Amino acid sequence: MLARVLVVGIAALSAAAAALSPIEAASRLANDSSNIKYRTPDDVYRTTKLDKTVVVGSESHKGWVSPLHNNGSMMDLAGGGLREPINVIIRGDSDPYIMSDHGLLDYVRSIGFSFECLHLHGGGYQYANLGDGNGYQPQLVEYRELMFPGSPGVFVGSCWETLAGGNHFRVWRQNGTQADTGAWFLAVSKEEDLLQHHTIVPNGYDIGRDLLVKAATDGSQFAGRSWKADATV
Repeated sequence: MLARVLVVGIAALSAAAAALSPIEAASRLANDSSNIKYRTPDDVYRTTKLDKTVVVGSESHKGWVSPLHNNGSMMDLAGGGLREPINVIIRGDSDPYIMSDHGLLDYVRSIGFSFECLHLHGGGYQYANLGDGNGYQPQLVEYRELMFPGSPGVFVGSCWETLAGGNHFRVWRQNGTQADTGAWFLAVSKEEDLLQHHTIVPNGYDIGRDLLVKAATDGSQFAGRSWKADATV
């Protein structure tokens, strides 16, 4: 089974925002399914073997830098020695508006996600080392799928996904002194409902990634702004 990392550049379609430069790089993670273990509440990968198989494209790109260049990892730390894959990267040379915290929130709202229910976070934090000199850092935020785009969850948080399960992702930013790209690194997965303790569905990392990227590449809009992503593997 091949677990891909999708690199997306997001162009603003509104006249007020900057355009996207072409995608110049991609990553690929090879996954040996025999190394996948399971736990509650989240299924995670135990192995670091994924890191040893990353293939990086052009070294001249500025939108992001492979964490492996500086002893980082494309696997986060989920606690108890367990790990999850970082499987989507939003390039730092995407629309400048979405490279801010507020702009990213508006963007994820446009593709059917929102912040956690009433801004309440349950459970622990996961940590990632993006090879930017900051070492392992806790996730900045976690976004969850809305019942439907434009639902009240846009403003109150995705209470529905917390109960019913669905797609969600954690976010880190590559902004240390050794790789200050501003890129957003996402760990995306689709999970079961609360009664199933948010266990990851079978093949949930790939499914979650593909659903998010499809929404991004289909194009979206929110609060008078429009975007369309370009993606590569």
